[in-house]
Amino acid sequence: MNQALPADAARTVCTESVAEAFLVLLKDRGVDHFYVGAGTDTAPVIEAYARAAEAGLVLPEPVLIGHENLAIGMAHGFYMVARRPQAVMLHVSVGTANAVCGLFNAIRAQVPLLLAAGRTPWFEQGRAGSRTHEVHWAQEMFDQGAMVRELVKWDYELRDGHHVAEVVDRALGVASTEPRGPVYLTLPREVLAQPHAACRVGGQVPVASAAHPDPEAVLALARALAAAECPVIVCTSSGADPQTVAQLSELADRFGIGVAENRPRYVSFPSSHPLHLGYEMGAVLPHADALLFLETDVPWIPAVATPRPGAFVALAGSDPLFERYPMRSFPSDLCITTNASALLAALGPALEAVGALSQAERRRQRAQAIGAAVRGEIAARAQRDEARGGAISKLFLSRCLEAVRPRDAILVNEYSAVREQMGFEEAGGFFQLPSSGGLGWGLPAALGAQQAAPGRTVICVVGDGAYLFANPAACHHAAAMHGLPVLTVVFNNEGWEGVQKAATGMYPQGHAARQARERRPEPLSSLRPVPDFERYAEASGGHGERVTRREDLMPALRRALHAVQVEGRQALLNVIGE
Repeated sequence: MNQALPADAARTVCTESVAEAFLVLLKDRGVDHFYVGAGTDTAPVIEAYARAAEAGLVLPEPVLIGHENLAIGMAHGFYMVARRPQAVMLHVSVGTANAVCGLFNAIRAQVPLLLAAGRTPWFEQGRAGSRTHEVHWAQEMFDQGAMVRELVKWDYELRDGHHVAEVVDRALGVASTEPRGPVYLTLPREVLAQPHAACRVGGQVPVASAAHPDPEAVLALARALAAAECPVIVCTSSGADPQTVAQLSELADRFGIGVAENRPRYVSFPSSHPLHLGYEMGAVLPHADALLFLETDVPWIPAVATPRPGAFVALAGSDPLFERYPMRSFPSDLCITTNASALLAALGPALEAVGALSQAERRRQRAQAIGAAVRGEIAARAQRDEARGGAISKLFLSRCLEAVRPRDAILVNEYSAVREQMGFEEAGGFFQLPSSGGLGWGLPAALGAQQAAPGRTVICVVGDGAYLFANPAACHHAAAMHGLPVLTVVFNNEGWEGVQKAATGMYPQGHAARQARERRPEPLSSLRPVPDFERYAEASGGHGERVTRREDLMPALRRALHAVQVEGRQALLNVIGE
């Protein structure tokens, strides 16, 4: 957010309405894009944008969006890359309802954004902005904010334009304070239409400083890691802060500590690092006698694998207990509320103080041996897949993507890219569906990422079910309208594989499992027949191809990348797999 400006830097901007003042303040506070799903409630906002050039107003760039989940997803994706919260405005109660899935993803991923929504006009007549359409009666709710209250950090209604600046600052300040997350602001049409002669810019958004760890807790953690034969740091989302990647790499190098990425949603540790222990807890937990879980909401799944008896367990993060999760009971010996970067900065000196350097080489050799075994198994899986041949697999698709993607590309993954088959060395190159699993996130987030990084190639990898949830016609329309040449790769196995595996895993000898073995459509998970997905992109002027054979995949990927990088067009590959 903006830093405080000197007193003489503050100035007054002449405005005519609260809507104009609201938009001027958003831009002044660092909001670049205003994602809008317009309705009758946005009339004062439309008037503000229409007058802006004539009046010399500097407002956020308006981004018209055809579906609310797309608007939230784009704001989410922009923040992932740019690390600056953006604003969304949706159409009253009904628009908010369509955005709930996207808000769920944002709150679980700790992504700050300001969601504003119109509010049905209060007055039936007699005021500027009062009711003029039938829907203004039917769309009103007793408590519109109740729809999203559990999924936002703060919600409020702008009751008068007199304190619009204070409300904007409160909203952005709460959203940007750790643990970060979305906030919700309702905007009655009468208030937006109120006269507002001027607004003061150059102010400061009050963002609280990040939590730093208790020194005694850091010392206890350092002692446990230093005394261990095989200490391991496990990350899921610490890489959301790009600076932690280099910090963690330096710490691991210096003290010989292995690092695993547990279902990673970001790049938290370089893939090629010799102390990288892979991505599956089943390969790590049997060895580790001291574990630090850093920004990890589900450190292990008790029904699958647990820490070995007697292992020291520490949980650390901005919200280490994940208080918004109704039930979460992972036992720990130490729980530290801290910003990830602050903990890593404090942990190095503490480890040195307790003598951890003396045994660094022994720990390093142990961790490297585990990492080598993990990498050997990853390579063996790839070799088995190559030998098997046949239909395109997720493993094969992932290896092909790894071979052709530019090293500075951004890959947004909603299920289908297999992380272990790809190498990411730098922060900000990989983003995974949030833990909430609200489908339809990937393609909207990729479009937002492309806005934040217009000079980089953005690749979105999704399953067929996730692609359908993304409202693909709206997504490709937005890509064409706003000049966002994203490459979308749809892994199409004509079904919800996760749903099917949940059923066959729970009933391995059941009827659904037998139907799956016989390759018959499974109840409630088969999507057959699926559309020709490539035509969605073609309908919006993009490049589209259907790929069915392994030998055709690499050439098709290269053609799609040419369309994106050289022609500046969006592209989609409909990859038929199993």
